[in-house]
Amino acid sequence: MKMPFCTAMLFTLFIPSSFLVAQQESVRPDINKSFNDATEQDLPKFVERFEKEGREVYDHRDEIIAKCELRPAMTVADIGAGTGLFTRLIAPKVAEVIAVDINQEFLDHIKTTAEADGIKNVRTLLCDQNTTNLKPNSIDVAFICDTYHHFEFPYRTMRSVRNALKPDGVLVLVEFDRIEGKSSEWMLNHMRAGRETFTKEIEIAGFEETMCEDEMFETSYMKKFRKAEQITEKGHTTDSLDDVKFALANGSAVLIDVREQSEWDEGHLSDAKLVPMSELNKIADEKAALLKKLPADQIVYTHCRRGGRAAKVGNMLRKQGYDVRAISSGFEDLVKEGFEKAEDK
Repeated sequence: MKMPFCTAMLFTLFIPSSFLVAQQESVRPDINKSFNDATEQDLPKFVERFEKEGREVYDHRDEIIAKCELRPAMTVADIGAGTGLFTRLIAPKVAEVIAVDINQEFLDHIKTTAEADGIKNVRTLLCDQNTTNLKPNSIDVAFICDTYHHFEFPYRTMRSVRNALKPDGVLVLVEFDRIEGKSSEWMLNHMRAGRETFTKEIEIAGFEETMCEDEMFETSYMKKFRKAEQITEKGHTTDSLDDVKFALANGSAVLIDVREQSEWDEGHLSDAKLVPMSELNKIADEKAALLKKLPADQIVYTHCRRGGRAAKVGNMLRKQGYDVRAISSGFEDLVKEGFEKAEDK
């Protein structure tokens, strides 16, 4: 058995440069090619691969389900359902299970096998690389087993998971534990990052960890998360400045300076883009105009001289569906905290 590894994470994480891929691009292109290209004729080999003794999550499938603490009235989404191993295990314990996958052949197989077993509460849903396609506020549990490392756009996908979860919903993650010097060569090559990076990505997407279990595994771990409240009473983000740096570095966020042009000209951050509050006020109710200024699929961090305007802009843009997080620290404080100031031209 492994020693427990659920200690609190350090605020600052070292992220290898190979992971710093802007999330307008896939963080791991072609990792899902074999699944995307799978046909009906390929299904037997995937069943053999996913549902056999010796696969760790298969061997511990009953313990994993028990730790999910499922209840009869729940709706559960099995995200990355594959051949439906966990879909079929979850179904008898809940009101409905939604099998979510990127390949329709897998979903057809799940539907057929569930019907053959007399399981009537399984629904299937085709997703894509950007979103689960789950409806807002529709599920009690999001179950993601050996699948997170296949997310090509982690922030986008996890925000769709967050939106789908009910206010008291639970995210269950089961994932390989990538450890340099210990994990197999296959795992080191296959996995783009380890648990610290994955956990931080999930937290940045709007979750907080509530449970970690790894004693029953040799090469995996299991975690639970709940939706986190990320905005203070004054309208500022609860993200730390290290969180901000992390999200900017991995491409899941942009930094917007909402001061005016004259203030910007006196000094600004090299990573920031100027979109003055006065300009945003004019187009606050025009989504098409806002989309020309701000991305809808990334975190939008706002900052200003002292934090007040950043919070006002955040409150305004959240009404349009943006994930806006106002930074309370002003421009000069951000420079003192290590945010690079643009050089004068």
